[in-house]
Amino acid sequence: MKSPAEIVKKVALLQIGFISLVSEKVETFVKELEEKGKLSEEEGKKFIQQLKGQLEKQKEEVAREVSKVLKELPVATKSELDALRKEIKELRAEVEELKKALEEKK
Repeated sequence: MKSPAEIVKKVALLQIGFISLVSEKVETFVKELEEKGKLSEEEGKKFIQQLKGQLEKQKEEVAREVSKVLKELPVATKSELDALRKEIKELRAEVEELKKALEEKK
């Protein structure tokens, strides 16, 4: 079973992928309108620029919401996991030192 964090990340990636797909489809549609003379090249470029700006804002919003949700989940962050790994390594070294000290006393 996938963790809640993995599910949230996958949903976010799906949303970002959908946003990118919409952007590509709209660009294709605008180019078709330009070719048919229903939209000037300048108008098409302006529209696409506006659309890209709005889509970028939506991507940023998705990223913010994902970060917010992930922070609320009871899931360790990468830095927390790294700190735990370091602590485990130090504790193992300390245990080995204690074992050696006990063996030397025997």
